Amino acid sequence: SGKSDGNFDPDGDMTRAEFAAIVVKALGLTPAAADRFTDVPADAWYAGYVGTASTYGIVTGTGDGSTFRPDGTISRQEAAVMVARAAKLCGMDTALDTGAIRDILAQFTDYVTTSEWAREGLAFCYQEDILDQSALEIRPTAAIKRCEIAQMLFNLLGSANLL
Repeated sequence: SGKSDGNFDPDGDMTRAEFAAIVVKALGLTPAAADRFTDVPADAWYAGYVGTASTYGIVTGTGDGSTFRPDGTISRQEAAVMVARAAKLCGMDTALDTGAIRDILAQFTDYVTTSEWAREGLAFCYQEDILDQSALEIRPTAAIKRCEIAQMLFNLLGSANLL
């Protein structure tokens, strides 16, 4: 549905709250607030989306698990992990062994800069063509663009035979 001014802003960054809203809508889930994160006010526009994404295990918060950082920019590796969690809800097998993860990610010049916790999610997204393998770099900590998230979710729903 774009931003409040009616523009999609494809090259813009995406906040963690916006991601939660988009993934909940894409999966057809019903937004329902959950009092899980201390920085997600119950009356915030995104509270129901974050609550539902948390309830279904798509988002788990940051660091200590008690905060979400709704206005924080979502990185490429964070997006991949959350999309992989959403794929599991769609009935996809997201588990990969260490060798498969290494083999998939080793094609990228910067794979060693990915966080350990993100590697399985990244590898799954590349294996299933949810992320485009033609790029030479993963750029794991770079902010992901809104158009990239839209494409990832479209690819996920196609891979899960939900389109």
